[in-house]
Amino acid sequence: MSLITYLTRIHFADRVLEDALSAEMERHGLRHLLVISDRDAAHGDGLDRLFAALPCQTRTASHFAGDIAPDLDLARALELLEQEGCDGIIGFGGLAALNLARTAASDRVPVITIPTCTDTVGLGPIDPGLSARPGRKAALPVAILCDATLTTSADPEATAAAGMDTLCQCLECFLGTAFNPPADGMALDGLRRAALSLETAVQDGRDLSARRELLAAALNAGLASEKGHGGIAAAAHGLEAIARSRRGILHGALLPEVLAFNAPAVHDRLGLVRMVLGLPADADPGERLVALAQRIGLPRRLSDIGIEEHMLSRAAQGAAADPANRTNPRHATGRDYERIMRAVL
Repeated sequence: MSLITYLTRIHFADRVLEDALSAEMERHGLRHLLVISDRDAAHGDGLDRLFAALPCQTRTASHFAGDIAPDLDLARALELLEQEGCDGIIGFGGLAALNLARTAASDRVPVITIPTCTDTVGLGPIDPGLSARPGRKAALPVAILCDATLTTSADPEATAAAGMDTLCQCLECFLGTAFNPPADGMALDGLRRAALSLETAVQDGRDLSARRELLAAALNAGLASEKGHGGIAAAAHGLEAIARSRRGILHGALLPEVLAFNAPAVHDRLGLVRMVLGLPADADPGERLVALAQRIGLPRRLSDIGIEEHMLSRAAQGAAADPANRTNPRHATGRDYERIMRAVL
């Protein structure tokens, strides 16, 4: 079993759920847990494995995340936490569960995150709808259990969306202009792993090696996110708030236009992007990554998932106000985002 002690305690190994969960609970004195899961946790035997791995005296309460508005979801989770007197939280699943678990946690009630998808491991920025709640901010998990065997039940669409989300997080973290060499290194390594393994993981969900590489890329993305994200994330957040689409579905469509918009500010960094992607010096990284997105079944146009022209102005204003836009390599206005979105409608 591999233990990484960077920012927090990160266990990364196959079947680490059974190996490390009880030890981490004992380490933090946890006896009564609120288990927050979501639709990404509902496939396969992951939840059965989770409850089987809990010490026999553990009491649990459960909350399913993602079916209602984020602020109401958080209010219900906090109410359940108080009613049940829970002393800890487990976030088990994908983005919805892990984000909600981190936001419901506090210094008094710690959180352990266990990803079953590869869009997040429980690090980095969270949903703006949660982070905007007064007095709440995302807690750093006291432990993260990265077990690739929990991710093999994700269907091809979920795998494609989560993997492209992770890939773009790594790309945008690296291209950001803030000076953070450690984050740059982690982002480049995550970009390389995601680009090499994503197509295989989508084609064969039981390929554990590919799943493990995607999970490692998600870990890199989370660690590197201290540097910030960029315009792809901001534009996607604006559109997802209207279309209610899965995170990552739109990234392939948005990538080339956002990359072209940012090119004047990042041209000196694109050489390293080409190097880790194994591209020749004259290749366009955006074209290659869009081709990958199309091969794994992600939409090429926003209209492919029902986004219409009248939605763009509102989505663009949301993108301009999104925290990810603050760290985009070039300042982007609502008008800039509307032009980007219109180009790939």
